[in-house]
Amino acid sequence: MKQSHLPSQRTQPQRLGSIKWLVGLVPLTLLLNGCANHMGDLHNQVDQILARPGGKIEPIPEMKPLPKYSYTETEERTPFQPAVTQTATKSNGITPDMNRPKEPLEMYPLDALAMKGIIEHKGTLYALVRDGDGVIHEIQVGNYMGLNYGKVVKISTDKITLEEIVPDGQGGWRTQSAIVQQNATK
Repeated sequence: MKQSHLPSQRTQPQRLGSIKWLVGLVPLTLLLNGCANHMGDLHNQVDQILARPGGKIEPIPEMKPLPKYSYTETEERTPFQPAVTQTATKSNGITPDMNRPKEPLEMYPLDALAMKGIIEHKGTLYALVRDGDGVIHEIQVGNYMGLNYGKVVKISTDKITLEEIVPDGQGGWRTQSAIVQQNATK
């Protein structure tokens, strides 16, 4: 009896394995069959496109030759050299100090800086400025901030006034005023 019982134990796991295999095979077969059914529309579309009559290709337009030009060298500037502008930029004496070490707030554009308030210590007024990373800095008149060499010239209760040095577009520099307002939401 033991021998007849052993073969049935061996076939039980084999039956479970084949049932699992069939359970996995049935959805896969249905899925592939479903994909094959939708291919008929694609085949019809391709057949319709291939059945269209071919069109006539337009000939390449004829290129008309450009008129010939004969160049004779003169005393004037040759057309093969860049034009040199002779506009003299008058120096107004305004230039940024490129050798000055940059201060931390000069790494941010002014629109990324926000005045958060002021404090006074021993008669000196300090502005509290939050940078683009959320760090609060104390600055005073004479400090620099912004990307355009902006020097703090005045601090009031609601704004910081700067004097920036910007390019004038003609190879020189000019000054312009900028203001950073106190903003409670930034």
